[in-house]
Amino acid sequence: MQLHPARRLASVLATLVGCFLLIGLFTLQMRYEGVESGLVSITPVDAAAASVAPLHASGAGAGTSANASTARTITAPYCSEVVATSDPSNPSGRTSTQMTFDDAWFSRDSHTYQHELATACSVLAAVCNSESQYYDGVPGAIPYAEQTLGQLGFHDVRTASYALRSSVVDEMGSLLAGSSDVAAYTLASKTIADQDGQPATLLFVGIRGTYGAEWLSNFNFLGPNPTELDHHGFKQAEEEVEEAVREYARELGIDPERTRILITGHSRGGAIANLLAADLNTPDSDEPALAPSSGIYAYTFAAPCATRALDRHDRTYDNIFNVVNEADIVPQLPLSAWGFGRYGTKITLPSATSSDFDDSFATMQTAFHRNTGNALGCDEDTLEALYSFGADASSHVPQAEDLFSPLGIFGVVQSFAGLDVLAALNAHYPDTYIAWMQAVDIAHTATA
Repeated sequence: MQLHPARRLASVLATLVGCFLLIGLFTLQMRYEGVESGLVSITPVDAAAASVAPLHASGAGAGTSANASTARTITAPYCSEVVATSDPSNPSGRTSTQMTFDDAWFSRDSHTYQHELATACSVLAAVCNSESQYYDGVPGAIPYAEQTLGQLGFHDVRTASYALRSSVVDEMGSLLAGSSDVAAYTLASKTIADQDGQPATLLFVGIRGTYGAEWLSNFNFLGPNPTELDHHGFKQAEEEVEEAVREYARELGIDPERTRILITGHSRGGAIANLLAADLNTPDSDEPALAPSSGIYAYTFAAPCATRALDRHDRTYDNIFNVVNEADIVPQLPLSAWGFGRYGTKITLPSATSSDFDDSFATMQTAFHRNTGNALGCDEDTLEALYSFGADASSHVPQAEDLFSPLGIFGVVQSFAGLDVLAALNAHYPDTYIAWMQAVDIAHTATA
């Protein structure tokens, strides 16, 4: 039986398309595996693109206690989800905000919360998130991490981990390789003066939030081993980052006693940063310490819960500060009812139950508009629903194992059904955390 010519042509075309697709997928996976194994090199960010004349640099910023001789105030560009969705002419969502960075912060004990340092980290976390836009070739994007950290005096900036983890094609390769428990991260270093005036090394680690296939890893919290205490997906990614940090430190030839490490990240990046800081505080017996505990500074933002370790609030981890907006549902997951939490101390931003919330919220909205050109609207009833999400979800899904039952799945649907999605996203965005940090001081935050 002969096929109609049109059908025959369609069959040939379908076969050709299928062959090209298979070849493309095979090539993609081979490229991904080649880079992972070190057989294929990654082209670093062009030096000319990474360098930039300071947009604004000065001594101590207005309203800060920074020492003018060690501080820099710059205008830091970053990508804003709010701007990207509101301005079709700016697909990268590129915007900017002022930030101050003071080397003198690292002469102080890391176990004491420093709000100015935390505010700087909220911006740097957003900058590290934004780097993917550059590697994905989004119009208007720049090498955000290289330019911002360069203005702050950092050098040896490494962002190669973004190279195969930033575009749709990259994410397909990651899925084909069965690798979603990964992270993209920025490493950098600079020389600062220690308490005694001698040179010391400040090592910066900024970890990107969830991107593409990494969403699968966010839900991989139990893992194959029931005795595993840390969130499995986050832990797998953290181990990769720690290995890269240790290799970077070896290349620099740093003296651990004269090293300070600053770790930050937003959302998934915050959770991985939380685990990394915990591991660097308590290195395995076969791993050397990279810095004294008093020299490890960790500030996370919107970090989901990353561990079930019972000692997570031990004084050992008092140098880890997790900044949380109580209207943000992401830090409420995985649920505390399932035994999950974070290493270190929680710093809570003002909530509607605070006596001076109206004034604080108005100041935050001003900062939000200044940074994004947009207003952040959210009524009190919506905020209340977001605050109570964790408790409501716990009543519907009291145990993690319930997620694998039809009743548990129904409970999950119930938990999310009444949420205002736009309000939930706004509560989680880096823009919101940056604005809150810029608007309040330590007196308006709560510690737990």
